[in-house]
Amino acid sequence: MKRNTWIGLGIGIAVVAGGTAYVLTRPKDEVKWRTGKVELGNITQRINATGAVSPVVQVAVGTQVSGVISALYVDYNSIVKKGQLIAQIDPTIWETQLADAKAGLERAKTNMDDARRQFERARRLAAEKLLADQDLEAKQVAYQTAVANMENAKASMDRAKANLDYCNITAPVDGVVISRLADVGQTVAASFSTPNLFQIAQDLSKMKVQVNIGESDIDEVKVGQRALFTVDSLPEKQFTATVSLVRQEPITTQNVVNYVVEMIVPNESLPGSEEDGKAPVAPASEKGRGGGRGGVPTAEGAPDPEQAWERMKDRMVAQGVTKDQFLKRFKERLAEGGGRPGGGRPALSAMPASASAPAGDPRSLARIPGGASQLGGPKFTGNLALRSGMTANVTISTNQRRDVLRVPNAALRFNPAAFVKDEKKTEGPRLGQPAVMGGGPRPAAQTGTGSRGGMVARREDRIWVLENGKPKAIVVKAGISDGQFTEVSGEGITEGLQVLVGVENPKQAGGAAVPLGGGRR
Repeated sequence: MKRNTWIGLGIGIAVVAGGTAYVLTRPKDEVKWRTGKVELGNITQRINATGAVSPVVQVAVGTQVSGVISALYVDYNSIVKKGQLIAQIDPTIWETQLADAKAGLERAKTNMDDARRQFERARRLAAEKLLADQDLEAKQVAYQTAVANMENAKASMDRAKANLDYCNITAPVDGVVISRLADVGQTVAASFSTPNLFQIAQDLSKMKVQVNIGESDIDEVKVGQRALFTVDSLPEKQFTATVSLVRQEPITTQNVVNYVVEMIVPNESLPGSEEDGKAPVAPASEKGRGGGRGGVPTAEGAPDPEQAWERMKDRMVAQGVTKDQFLKRFKERLAEGGGRPGGGRPALSAMPASASAPAGDPRSLARIPGGASQLGGPKFTGNLALRSGMTANVTISTNQRRDVLRVPNAALRFNPAAFVKDEKKTEGPRLGQPAVMGGGPRPAAQTGTGSRGGMVARREDRIWVLENGKPKAIVVKAGISDGQFTEVSGEGITEGLQVLVGVENPKQAGGAAVPLGGGRR
């Protein structure tokens, strides 16, 4: 029994002695540093943002008068010319107002003529001392009032004519209809605001990209800077744009301040398309549609009276209008519209409120779903790469340095303090504290890190190098960064200088995977 006890004690002592010897004699773990180097190269500072593509000029076309839409002559993707008739409002009410204004003008003219005759008669009687001065003055006032009423009646008639002309809605610019917001038969009210009927993009050969840039980066953005962006439909294609405007208006959303930056980019043809990236243009035949006053059709190619009667017969009979009366009025209006030089207001009364377009018109209309009317005119086929509303992933190049000293960004973020035990007897600042070139301690009175119990007045950028196998901090001045490299300068910073960027195995080195420190973020 005693023998077994002694054997057990001997084995235990041997194990303890062996373990102690292993611990005392094993090689210490050495930190394997990963290094980079200071190199000469180019750095381009960039700002990334997300925006939207839109036409450079997009015009909302509305109506200045209220009424029922009697006809639509364009639809989505229609190519239009400036002044081309694109829609009409039922003119019945406005024709009535014009007739009333004309009658009022005739009445005012008659009253003015009568007042003038009475005033002239009163002057003759007053010259012969047969009329009191007071009566003469009363006649003069009556005449002047009649003249003013005459001018007022003229203005009322001009206003009625203008309102009737406003029933013809024309394209304000050359371009493409990208949105239609109304249908035939829809009632629009222009009492308090202008109802929008169409959205027309003027020139699709150039597009505009709008992005929101934060207040921290906006001072870096300047007009004329180059920008690159991609769209989701062509992820492999990079478009080149130029900053054209930096708006001064701040946009605050949830206490975040942004500023709108606009860029102009030439539109390009879709890959594989044989057509050039040019703006769609209506053929020469389309220009004739805007030949009359206000861009309305002239008598050439006008509606046929007989076909117009067949189309409107039920409505006219219900109103007590005979065929002869209708044809006479139709021809008078048609002659009135085409007889003046340069054309004139079309025969609006010849177009029924529910008609899509005059029958017999060479620009024959085709009914399409939704109740709209569509001319058989040119359509934009969409051969351009950029479309309104696309999402643009933008990169703006704000600054560039050529042939400057640069280091990997990891060198400014890395701090070796977590991987090396702090040796109290080591000269110079402790690891994890900024240091000046030469490794000497910083007096407490200087700006920066003071004594062990002091506070940091400002953060300094620094890099770490190995000196006699130990990390040493060097304070540097950091410049612009492109996200991968950062420009650096300072005393002793030369091309080829090896700098610490990390460790090979953080766990084996006994430190954290992401050490804390005052490095650049």
